[in-house]
Amino acid sequence: MSAFESGYQIYRNVFTQQQLDSLEATLRCFHNLWCQANKEHYNTKAVNSAYLTDEKYLDSADREILFNSIANPALLAIVEQYIESPAFLNTQLFFDPVNAEQKNYWHRDIQYGNSDQTQKAFLDSNDLMPHFRIPLVNETGIELVPYSHNKWDSELEYQVRMEKNGKRCSDPLPNTNKISINRGDILVFSAKMLHRGLYGSNRFAFDVLYANAENDYLSTVSASCLPNKTDMEKIYFHPVFKRTRERIE
Repeated sequence: MSAFESGYQIYRNVFTQQQLDSLEATLRCFHNLWCQANKEHYNTKAVNSAYLTDEKYLDSADREILFNSIANPALLAIVEQYIESPAFLNTQLFFDPVNAEQKNYWHRDIQYGNSDQTQKAFLDSNDLMPHFRIPLVNETGIELVPYSHNKWDSELEYQVRMEKNGKRCSDPLPNTNKISINRGDILVFSAKMLHRGLYGSNRFAFDVLYANAENDYLSTVSASCLPNKTDMEKIYFHPVFKRTRERIE
């Protein structure tokens, strides 16, 4: 397992251009359909969408492209450095907001719906909660606080993140890294860490989330987001999907 000391790692040129072209075409198709179905949300504040593999938006051919991307052997070789017996959890697509004046915001994914005590317990746990981000355009689309995946906020970080004492969650923080990644790279970062999106570079990034096969979160996955029996015959390597299905059936 990777030491993952800083909380993030970049892997360069993991995908071939042919794989990227196919994946991007499918993602753009999903994005157009999602924007039409969520017009008000997209036009007012959206910066990401989720559940891309759901049957709701894409036909079987496009879903097959997504499933094969999620189960790509080169990607899974990286995933297995961070998660033992990985199972598919979710997908997300990150883009710039429509409103160019919309401010980004510092956050930890673990803060939503959880007390400070619970968040601190997450930070102390061995679960890295990694995101695997595949940019489809060259971008500097995320800013991170290194080592914050296992360290509680400084006083300033907490005030900014939680908007205390007149601070705003978009205020600058010290000791951060702005991450530049290129089309076809993979950025692995812990969702526990303090981070924010950077808007304005036309970011278009595909995030895949996996979890250990024993993780309780897998029970929340919808069957409609998983490949069916016919789909499974066309996927490179499908234990990541089988492990999830076993948890929900």
